[in-house]
Amino acid sequence: MYFTRRHNNQHLISNFRISALQGFIFLLVVAIIGRLFYLQVIQHDKYVKIAAQQHQSIEILLPERGEIFAHKDNQDDTQFYPLAVNQITYEVFANPTEILRPQNITDILVETLDLEPEIILDKLKKTNDQYESIQKNVTEIQINDLQTKLDLVIADINKDKAEDEQVYTTGIHWNKEVLRYYPDKEIGAHVLGFLGYDNNGVNRVGKYGLEGYWQEELAGSGSQLLADRAGGGRLLPFSALQAYAKDGADLTLTIDRTVQYQACKSLEKSVALYDAVGGSVIIMETDTGAIRAMCTFPTFDPNEYNQVETVDVYNNQAVYHAYEPGSVMKAIAMAIAIDTGKVTSDTIYEDKGEVKFAGGYTIKNSDLEAHGMVDMTEVLAASLNTGVIFATQDIKNKIYENYMKKFGFGEEVGLAISQESRGDISSLAKKGDIFKATASYGQGITVTPLQMLSSVNALANRGSLIQPYLVEQIQFSDGRVDSVEPQVLRKVVSESTAATLSAMLVHVVDSGHADKAAVPGYYVAGKTGTAQVADSESKKYSVDNTIHNFVGFAPVENPKFTMITKLDSPTAARFSADTAAPLFGEIAQFLLEYYQIPPNR
Repeated sequence: MYFTRRHNNQHLISNFRISALQGFIFLLVVAIIGRLFYLQVIQHDKYVKIAAQQHQSIEILLPERGEIFAHKDNQDDTQFYPLAVNQITYEVFANPTEILRPQNITDILVETLDLEPEIILDKLKKTNDQYESIQKNVTEIQINDLQTKLDLVIADINKDKAEDEQVYTTGIHWNKEVLRYYPDKEIGAHVLGFLGYDNNGVNRVGKYGLEGYWQEELAGSGSQLLADRAGGGRLLPFSALQAYAKDGADLTLTIDRTVQYQACKSLEKSVALYDAVGGSVIIMETDTGAIRAMCTFPTFDPNEYNQVETVDVYNNQAVYHAYEPGSVMKAIAMAIAIDTGKVTSDTIYEDKGEVKFAGGYTIKNSDLEAHGMVDMTEVLAASLNTGVIFATQDIKNKIYENYMKKFGFGEEVGLAISQESRGDISSLAKKGDIFKATASYGQGITVTPLQMLSSVNALANRGSLIQPYLVEQIQFSDGRVDSVEPQVLRKVVSESTAATLSAMLVHVVDSGHADKAAVPGYYVAGKTGTAQVADSESKKYSVDNTIHNFVGFAPVENPKFTMITKLDSPTAARFSADTAAPLFGEIAQFLLEYYQIPPNR
């Protein structure tokens, strides 16, 4: 009996619990439905407005472009001078859909940015538009002032609002813009290039020079930031995946800013003095290959790159212009002849003033004279075409061609700069001695000033061809640093051949056509070249249009620098001995003093 009563009581308790649970669930469902009704119907307008201000947003993060630096001087390797830097400005824009107080905001914009009120107010009232540009090239000071004033507006809007009703934007935003600035303007513009617009006229990219060649490294990489926006547009920092932009790498050049400035100014002066169309100068550290200066004239201001009469001015003639070098090539030809054992510096031949070839070709000396019995040293000093033909006549064409390739002709030097040309020595592969003969005194082949400099530097560097380089360090935004070390490419001629040529080229400066390249107190080696320019229509060489160049190094016993000076179509003087040679001498004297090299003669 007791068991039955107890069992019935337990059954009643269980039924009660089930009923209570069902009742609770029913009430919960009613509450949820009620809440949803409240939110979706009664509070519909409010939360639609909030939802409009709370959404997922994709922001484009722009990297900061890497900067370019030169050595400030030769006194301290830790001091650098900026050649290409970034200037930060801002673009202010409005999202009219977020604007709550258009007149108030207009007043602030007019006061801060000095704008026309009617125009700004019209933009802010375009409530169907999410982007209206307000002002570009706004300074950081103006942005800070604007931010302060807008914060006051936000505070005023929210002062009487509950937390869930507050807003966080006035509808005014700004994007950082990075503008490129080149402090030295025209000086070395061809080395740097400039930052211009792509073919679509939208994105800014590197053009020409280092800006063009190193575009990928300098530009860095942009990325997207995926995040949520709270009411008013405020980004919620940990709401979603964030991907950050990677800033571009900085470049440190081998350029010595002091040397660069002096070389470029001397070139500009000589172009005017000798009434030339243009010219180039390259200075290379002999034993390392480091380019200390590279100048081309006419030049341009990369800050205002579009203010030029023709885009041809952008071309870096020091690496781009392939030309027939003329008699400077005799130094290379004589080195090949001595290295192959065909002649020595003392070998004598009888100069009859001309040499005849099959097919009716006759080659004469530039002075149209016969010099009689002459040794090879005097061949270079007097720059005799017939003499260098004599020196190379017994060298097989293929061997001569291979030597020219070993010196680096016919291939890009690999300076890591845009626009580098290969030159053309393809005539050496043709049958017949006439092609080797003309090439020996610098006609029928083309080279760039950089190639010519590099080849003569091999003579200054004891017969070893060294890799010229312009960028010595790349500093990435993640802290990684890539450094470039001097690199010997190959042995071109023996040390004894190089020493012999060096002595012969000193004689050219001391007693030959290149005496105006001399620097008192120093042994200077070098060779002149006056090259006729072939007419593009007649295919014949012009009598009046010539290219003057000089290549040399100093001090000969331990060369510090190798340099080429080149003037295009000068009319104030006929030969390079009177133009390119004195330009070399002027810069060489500066360099010897600048590097504090004591006289030794």
